Amino acid sequence: MAKKLKLPKTISRVSYLHPTDGMITIVKSRRKRKRKKGSKQLAGASKMMRALNAAQLAGAQALADRQDRDDKEEKDGGLKNLPSNSHRAMLKAAKVFRDKME
Repeated sequence: MAKKLKLPKTISRVSYLHPTDGMITIVKSRRKRKRKKGSKQLAGASKMMRALNAAQLAGAQALADRQDRDDKEEKDGGLKNLPSNSHRAMLKAAKVFRDKME
């Protein structure tokens, strides 16, 4: 007597092999496809925006670190070295942007 099994909808086919032959039951399920979260046309722009955000954060952090260090070293050191610090922070941001875009 055959048993009716209640199986989920993802199962596409069930092959039953006789137990006296020493075989087991094989259940094959189809894989559910993942839905795309964005269009191909905007993938490059999205990647560039993420890289730009990371670069801005890195540049701002570099500038803040340098200003804090210079303020500790000398009086008004953060303001005296502002052009140099901002240039170096910009270089750091550009490097992060280049690395993220690769």
